[in-house]
Amino acid sequence: MNRNRYLEDGNKNDAQANLPGRLKLLLGLVIAIIAALLIQLAFLTLKQGAGYESEVDRSDQTVEKGNAPRGLIYDSTGKVITGNQSSLAITYTRGATTTTTTIAKVAQKLAKYITIDTSRLNPRSKADYYLVTDEKAATKVQAAVKKENAGAVASWSTTQLNTAMAQYVIKHDLAKNVDDNVAMIFQKMSGASALSTTYIKESDISDDAEAKIAERLSSMPGVKIGESWSRNYPEGTDFQSLTGTVSDESAGLPSDRLHRLLAQGYSQNEPVGTSALEKQYESLLKGSPSQTMVTTLGNLKTSSIKYEGQSGDSLKLTINAEYQKKVQQILEDNLPGGNVQGAYSTVINPYTGGIYAMAGVSRDSSTGKKTANQLGNINQAIVMGSVVKPAILATGFQRGVVTPTSNTMNDQAIKIQGTPEITSYWNKNGTPTPIDARTALETSSNTYFVQLGMKIGGQTYSSGSSLHLRSDAFQTLRNGLGQFGLGTKTGIDVEGETAGYKGLTTGSNIGKYLYESFGQYDSYTTLQLARYVSAIANGGYLVQPHLVGSVLQTDKDAKYQKTVWTAEPTLQSQVSLTDDEWKVIKDGMYQVANGSSSHNTGTALHNMTPKVYAKTGTAETTTNGNTTFTESMVVYVPGTPFAMSLAIPGMDSYLDGTNGRIAKQIIEAFWQMVVANNQS
Repeated sequence: MNRNRYLEDGNKNDAQANLPGRLKLLLGLVIAIIAALLIQLAFLTLKQGAGYESEVDRSDQTVEKGNAPRGLIYDSTGKVITGNQSSLAITYTRGATTTTTTIAKVAQKLAKYITIDTSRLNPRSKADYYLVTDEKAATKVQAAVKKENAGAVASWSTTQLNTAMAQYVIKHDLAKNVDDNVAMIFQKMSGASALSTTYIKESDISDDAEAKIAERLSSMPGVKIGESWSRNYPEGTDFQSLTGTVSDESAGLPSDRLHRLLAQGYSQNEPVGTSALEKQYESLLKGSPSQTMVTTLGNLKTSSIKYEGQSGDSLKLTINAEYQKKVQQILEDNLPGGNVQGAYSTVINPYTGGIYAMAGVSRDSSTGKKTANQLGNINQAIVMGSVVKPAILATGFQRGVVTPTSNTMNDQAIKIQGTPEITSYWNKNGTPTPIDARTALETSSNTYFVQLGMKIGGQTYSSGSSLHLRSDAFQTLRNGLGQFGLGTKTGIDVEGETAGYKGLTTGSNIGKYLYESFGQYDSYTTLQLARYVSAIANGGYLVQPHLVGSVLQTDKDAKYQKTVWTAEPTLQSQVSLTDDEWKVIKDGMYQVANGSSSHNTGTALHNMTPKVYAKTGTAETTTNGNTTFTESMVVYVPGTPFAMSLAIPGMDSYLDGTNGRIAKQIIEAFWQMVVANNQS
């Protein structure tokens, strides 16, 4: 028998030589591919394994957030001025694989027992509900849309086709018979992302509706009976412009902060502070919602509590609620008519910066309607007039143009080429009358301070001369005012503050320097005046004003609160004057409120106990095309935690005295309502 030579043992080299070249190439490729796969497998396992594992976890496990009540806002005595009110609520949690058809069926059932607000119903949602619930109609609409768009529909995605179908329904008003209530419930449910919870109805759920829904929860997957929280105001809404507002579920997150809040973990419909303290302290007030771990495996879903949640921290304000109401009432009761635009007053502790009251009222001079506007203290820039004269005198001392022992000048008519004649209200004829700095403050001599301002700017007044100040005169004068915080934001812990307005200083406006020297040019806020007079009261320290005095944290069982943060005085700068220089300024302010001059400007404050120190102000303005005036005032009481500022813009009468009458009532109320209560 012939032997098969291919089965015979032979030389290995001969066998290798007999392998075809293409087979060798294929074998090499297979080995290379296997090696590459092994390398890739090792890379995925060792380097990216954790990442893929977390992806699997995210797919199988989702955290469902609950609802946590916001922190409260108290006044300085512990009264709740912004609280929470809980209400029975109907919520819906969308499943991971829930279809719109299922959502529509649940919405139909739920709509039998509750009625919700439909004012925000989207026509698209109504059209979608129509298409989902009427299969025959949906088929006809789809055919019509495809016929109308025969040339383009082949390239459309499912989303594009659905959109076109909804637009067709809207255009032809096919969903007109769909009940708005059920469509709105459908809209809320379908707007929720997978495993997220949304409110369907947050309040006004009757006992009967609750009972019927509770009996049928098993037939309405995702629907729950829960609890919602809304703000209430036990002390009335007088404080709301200060404490702020919170968005509700229907409004959703504010559009101007949407992306930032979403990045911080907020849900689309989560309540959030939208103004004032609610917005400023949002991170503290919002609390920590509960977290439930929802695990899904096929059709099986289990849940376990991951975090029980924590109510938000509470704010305790420096404001005294009773006193705040009183100051607000005083402003409203004493507000004149005519062209008056409003009145604003801040009462502050000059040593800590804590605000006792920040009241305000805006007035529409065309209708006479008054509106509470406490934040007008920080966002209404007003030309204040002579209240700034103590700061001008301080600047004169610092520049060395007057001294505590050499500061007498004539009150006289100021006649500078190219500018109107300036006189004091009590010396219209301009008869030269020698007065010192103290008397200049008491009688509010405009011409004294014009001459002082010129000296600060490098020029001594001479009747009929032209103005030839140093080039830096305006800035020097403004720096003097600025060291008291006039013309700069106070840094108060609520947004919306303005720094005021500084007028032009070049060209034809150089003459405005004369008016700047007695408070008739730049504008400031009432809160700036409060910080300014506080610096005089406390010996030269500029203290930052604040509304929040402390932050309170509630334990998880809501049984007690503990203080976790307390405001400390924040010093922003210091005014440097000698004791003798301070004495001249303070003596002059004492004379304003207690002096005997026939031209005294603070007569309404005379005979008060304890004695007060003050500076009045009047500025000429124009309102509604008419010549009007702003009356202002700053007051403090040495050695006590009291300082006050006041501004009333748009008054028709010159030196009406309204500022004094209002100030007296505010001061007396402080001793009765704040000091007396603290001592009792």
